[in-house]
Amino acid sequence: MQGRSKDPGRIMINFETTQVKEEFERIKALGVVVIKAPYEMGGGWIATLADPDGNYFQLITQWASNRRL
Repeated sequence: MQGRSKDPGRIMINFETTQVKEEFERIKALGVVVIKAPYEMGGGWIATLADPDGNYFQLITQWASNRRL
């Protein structure tokens, strides 16, 4: 495979972190393409970015139902 992704949202890798906003800012400073800045959803945070080939990936907090108490 080579070249830019023709369907960047088809498969999306999620990276879990407790620091979505901080990691978003760190990665954004490296020059990646921002698809969607951090936003809250269902009690967690999500941010969507694109890798150099245009594939989307997300930074997410662990969903509430999976969080350890």
